[in-house]
Amino acid sequence: MQLHDGLPTLEELLALPPAVALSFVISLDGQLRGPDGSSRSLSGPTDLELLRRLRASVDVVVVGRRTAELEGYGETLNVRAEFAELRKESGLAPSPALVIIDRTGPSLSDIHMAHGSRILLEAGLTLHRAFAADISRIWLSHAPVTVGNEDATFAIPLPPLRERWLADDYVVSRYER
Repeated sequence: MQLHDGLPTLEELLALPPAVALSFVISLDGQLRGPDGSSRSLSGPTDLELLRRLRASVDVVVVGRRTAELEGYGETLNVRAEFAELRKESGLAPSPALVIIDRTGPSLSDIHMAHGSRILLEAGLTLHRAFAADISRIWLSHAPVTVGNEDATFAIPLPPLRERWLADDYVVSRYER
């Protein structure tokens, strides 16, 4: 497998077939939360740029209520002007929809019907478990840090590795069924 230099471009992401995708930033020792208890302390400029590109490539971003509260999500997601133009050329709305869910829903099929088939789960383990059977693509951004705790260890079975990128000090991996 070739190791690509830099992050995948938005054009490359838009060319991928629609999927239910899951995105995580993860420490070198497999942790999903940094010392502050959120993923923010694992993220850096490279990981945030990947997140912006992933968001710009989908119809809808789905987050759990707890993640939305911990991470400070607003009511909408905006994309950069150049991303909005590429989205428009690809037949997508100017910005992805944002759906915040809890145990009562909405269901993934309701989300699909309302917003489209390009779905990005920015999720904690609870949301992943709820939609595990439907996830066909996983993006892992490997942060160049170790955390040393074990309260949110990544223990998700991964489909086959398809591509890997090296961008600054992050390694980004795409796994896909």
